[in-house]
Amino acid sequence: MALEMRGVCERCDAPLDQNGLAYICSYESSFCGACTRWLSHVCPDCGGELARRPTRV
Repeated sequence: MALEMRGVCERCDAPLDQNGLAYICSYESSFCGACTRWLSHVCPDCGGELARRPTRV
């Protein structure tokens, strides 16, 4: 099962490059680095941890 690699931050709509810095929760909500820091690495949707999203090759 592959992760859904969303193309924009769910908080500020900033573009998220597939191989760039982005953060994701276990439910695949995606956020940019600035929003993740503002959210203290906690997903506002599920309350789970926001971890660095893996890159694709």
